[in-house]
Amino acid sequence: MYRKRDFPVKISKTEVVAPALPVQEHWLPLSNLDLLLPPVDVGVFFCYDSMGGLLFGHMVGVLKKALAETLVSYYAFAGGLVKNAAGEPELLCNNCGVDFVEAFADVELKDINLYNPDESVEGKLVPERKRSVLAVQASIHDLFILYILFIFFLLLHLDKI
Repeated sequence: MYRKRDFPVKISKTEVVAPALPVQEHWLPLSNLDLLLPPVDVGVFFCYDSMGGLLFGHMVGVLKKALAETLVSYYAFAGGLVKNAAGEPELLCNNCGVDFVEAFADVELKDINLYNPDESVEGKLVPERKRSVLAVQASIHDLFILYILFIFFLLLHLDKI
């Protein structure tokens, strides 16, 4: 079993996926609860086996298209956290898009320590959230196992959303 991130992951492409339709730029204030609690990034990990002979590039294309269409309805995920004049964080909904990473991971699912993801997954299969409140990484293994990871900034309640 791999420990402490000792399996290789090669990033092949990094790009930004924007919403399929533009949204008028606007600001969403955070709730009092969001302002009181410390910032938290939440990761979600999906694994798919036996992809029916589909090529990784085709699957990634389908994922990106679906993500772009989803961001139209869930436009807040394509925005970024910025500080307002009072120095408090607000969500700027500006269609900046979501970071999307394509990678090759030389690790089998049975070798990943899912009981302690900070030791085995963090920094390798989990993308770094840079520009928006959501980032996505799609990684493939030789044995046609697709790992899809989402990381997002947890907002408990946005006023007016």
